[in-house]
Amino acid sequence: WKDLKPLLQGGLAMLARQATLNVAFLTATRRAQSMDPTGVAAAAYGITMQIYSVGVVAHLAIQGTAAALVPSAKAAGGDDAARNVADRIFLWGTIVGFLLAGTQLALLPKLVPLFSTLPEVQEAVKYPALISSFLHILNGPVFAGEGTMLGLSRFKALASLTALGVSAMVAGLMSPLGKRLDGILLSLAAFCAAQAI
Repeated sequence: WKDLKPLLQGGLAMLARQATLNVAFLTATRRAQSMDPTGVAAAAYGITMQIYSVGVVAHLAIQGTAAALVPSAKAAGGDDAARNVADRIFLWGTIVGFLLAGTQLALLPKLVPLFSTLPEVQEAVKYPALISSFLHILNGPVFAGEGTMLGLSRFKALASLTALGVSAMVAGLMSPLGKRLDGILLSLAAFCAAQAI
């Protein structure tokens, strides 16, 4: 039991983290779907999230890198070595965040028409996609930090930070801000900012 207990505690913390993330993003999707009967807002939200998710894949790669390299460095060279590796990953995460933001911004005029030919949908995507571009700047160090926490088995702390971020996001979604498509993305920005703290 002694060996199994930490594994179960970590697993439950990560399960709770994933459940809170799912609730937050389902709430955001539901808000977008209920905004207008024409479906324009829902389509625009879906397009925005598809474009945004491409960048999230790169951030997840950095998260996975941190989760693997930081504990390896700690095992080989102690806390100072782990800190040096984590610092480099944070730097690369930040650089990648800025590159993703700039690339998404530059490509938005070309990407949006690929997803919809409807002018009202294309117009509805503009501001949310713009906001999602800037989220990559926050996400760079956030995902590096999450990976570091995962690698160092700080599951409870990571679940707590996620709950804080989800609380900020859901509060934004339930406020008047959550009644606008750009407000949904600003609520997501609140989540990212809370995670960055």
